[in-house]
Amino acid sequence: MENKMKNNTPQMNSGAGKKNKQNNKNSLFFMIGMLVIYIVLYALGDDKINDAIVYVYEILKDLLPILVLVYVFMAAMSFMNEKKLRKTIEKAPSWFKYVMMSVLGTLSHGPIYAWYPFLKDLNEKGISKGNAASFLYARGIKLTLLPMLISFFDFKFAMILSVVTFIFALIQGIMIDLTVKNS
Repeated sequence: MENKMKNNTPQMNSGAGKKNKQNNKNSLFFMIGMLVIYIVLYALGDDKINDAIVYVYEILKDLLPILVLVYVFMAAMSFMNEKKLRKTIEKAPSWFKYVMMSVLGTLSHGPIYAWYPFLKDLNEKGISKGNAASFLYARGIKLTLLPMLISFFDFKFAMILSVVTFIFALIQGIMIDLTVKNS
C-alpha cells in the first residue's frame, strides 16, 4: 500500500507542474496577442488607442512610486525573522504592543486565516486579545491595493482613510482589552 502511495506522489506533482507551464504559456500568448492588436490599431491611426496609451502612461507614472514602496514593504516582511519578532513583541511595553501589532497587521498580506495560528501562539505567550484585534483591524489597510485606491480616488483620501483605520485599530484593541478585563 505504501509503495502505491509513493508512486502516486510524483505523478501528482508532475501534473501540477504541467498545468502551471500551460497557464504560463497561455498568459504569454494572451499578452503577445494583446500587444499585436494594440500595435495594429496604433498603426491604423485610431485616436482612441492613442488616448488609451496616454491614459495608461499617466496612471503608471503616478502609481509606479507607490508600487515600488509596496514591493519594498512586502520584501522586507519576507526577510523578517519570525522568532525574533515574537520575542520582541512579547518583551515590548503594553502600549507599544498595540502599535507593533497594528503595524504588523498593515504589513501582513495573504489570507486572514493563515494568521490565526500566529496570533493564537502569541496570545498563549502573553499577548492580549486586544493586541490580536489591533492586528486584525489594521489588516483593513491593504498596501497592495493602495495604488488602486489612489487611482480611483486621490492620494489625500487614501492617506486619511489609512491613518484613520490605523488609529481605530489601536482604539479597537484597547477597547477589547478593557471589555475582556472587566467581564
